[in-house]
Amino acid sequence: MPFCPNCGKEVGTDVTFCPSCGFKLKGTQKSPFQASFQRKGMAAGKGGLNTKTYMLISTAGFGALALLSLVWGNSLGFILAAALSAALYFWGLKKLDIGDTETAKKTSLIVGVLGGVIGLAVLLSAGRSSFIGALDILVAVPAFLAWHEMES
Repeated sequence: MPFCPNCGKEVGTDVTFCPSCGFKLKGTQKSPFQASFQRKGMAAGKGGLNTKTYMLISTAGFGALALLSLVWGNSLGFILAAALSAALYFWGLKKLDIGDTETAKKTSLIVGVLGGVIGLAVLLSAGRSSFIGALDILVAVPAFLAWHEMES
């Protein structure tokens, strides 16, 4: 049975995408150097992070924003950031792990758009929460990058 060149997990011979990391298996030929480079979280030939890493960064970022909002007494910010983090984790990362890349791709895009729009709205409002808005936009960027990696 073959192994995924991205994460090293065992995959079936008839699988197009790795059920563990979502890496496209069909039509790819990688050297052993590129495969070991990818297993460390880097995309071969691009010099960037892989899809799962982008999703992890965005999930952790929204989780941190939820905690920061809770500390500052912003219950609406806490609810929104926690919901985006949970959605990206359960409908993004978990679906990517089982090989459902379509759901993971859609979730990444939706969370990225919602995070960016909410961040822009908060940024445009006055007060100390504008800092949270800027962070919200910044945290939404890896979700877009994950979507872009799965799209290409």
